[in-house]
Amino acid sequence: MFKKFSIAFLLSSGCYYLQSLPAIAQVNSISFNSIAVSPPIALTPNTALPSTIVGNVTVQSDNVNGFTVSARSTNGGALKRSSGELIDYTVNYNGIEQGQLTTVDKILESVSNLIADCADQNGCNRDIKIAISQAAISAKPAGSYSDQLTFILIAK
Repeated sequence: MFKKFSIAFLLSSGCYYLQSLPAIAQVNSISFNSIAVSPPIALTPNTALPSTIVGNVTVQSDNVNGFTVSARSTNGGALKRSSGELIDYTVNYNGIEQGQLTTVDKILESVSNLIADCADQNGCNRDIKIAISQAAISAKPAGSYSDQLTFILIAK
């Protein structure tokens, strides 16, 4: 938390004094906005899914030292069917290929200064896309597959 001070000059005495102003709370928040896919994305056997947007992350941070965005996957970077079958996928964050996520936090973005777009009231949006290779889809049974991604924002 930052505390702001104003400096006033007293004409009569010729001295400076500090007057405490209300504390300014630091803004740090992250949210994921899913793009409703209706009907769900249909995967075709032996056909890759090209990079497809599934949502975006909104980052809001006014930290002058920057921030780090990390992510992890509940299923280790795989879509999982209720009976256990897995389809591996890769993630693209803000236009940068990140590969397959794991259950351990992976740094997706690390900045060391204030980003004006991220500091305003709307924050900055980072597109999230997934892609699935032809080999990953091959011989998988039909059904609903899902995964959960967790995004973490840490102020520096």
